[in-house]
Amino acid sequence: MSKSKTILIISGILVIIGILISFSQSETEMNSLASVQQSLTTNTSMNVSKSLDPIESKDGAYSVQISDFKDGDNINVSVIDPSGSIITTKSIIKSSFQENFTISSTGIYELKIQNAAPQDIQVLGIIGYYPQGATLLDALSIIVLIVGLSGLAIGMMYFIKNRGKSNIN
Repeated sequence: MSKSKTILIISGILVIIGILISFSQSETEMNSLASVQQSLTTNTSMNVSKSLDPIESKDGAYSVQISDFKDGDNINVSVIDPSGSIITTKSIIKSSFQENFTISSTGIYELKIQNAAPQDIQVLGIIGYYPQGATLLDALSIIVLIVGLSGLAIGMMYFIKNRGKSNIN
């Protein structure tokens, strides 16, 4: 009976550790982005700013999502670097748009979104570092979760098996 309890306790701890590592990773990922959601009336604009450093990553990204997009709506988007130079300007004619840019210098990068549509729109603007591929910590969290969940299953089987034997005696 104590063997199954030990397996269950250790496995439960591993699952909790895996969840904490995964949460920490997603929190770090979210802190690398800045986002603003706002309702824009016709011919108004909004800004989303984020301090970026090419030492951390040279890959930046921005995304614009429009929840109530209609055909014919037109949204103008610009990304401005710390020196005030425009990196890119786009006219968005679909509900979701994402594009990458290169982070060339340290400072505040700004995403400027202007509503050129004939009606009010709800816009979500995001700017920050482009998400990197899977890291060693990502793989570790998955492995710890799998081992912990497997241990929970094995511990439950031992528990049920031993419980059946103790009921017979």
